[in-house]
Amino acid sequence: MTVMDLIVGYGPEQLQDIAVHQDAPGEPAVIETVTVRPIRVYTKRPDGSLEELFGEAKTAALIAFWADVERFNQQQEN
Repeated sequence: MTVMDLIVGYGPEQLQDIAVHQDAPGEPAVIETVTVRPIRVYTKRPDGSLEELFGEAKTAALIAFWADVERFNQQQEN
């Protein structure tokens, strides 16, 4: 697998946590939400279809992807 065979994207936004903060009774409350967008990694099969990667395969693909992005950025700086 080469980095060119990967598609890295973000999944739909998911709600992770909600907290309500109120300093004193009668004061307006502030609602804090924490959302996440999971990274999804796909590899292209020989027939052109996509297969989503999970676990160690996903981790290895992401490491290779970010190393390639770093090399590209360094070339652009020079």
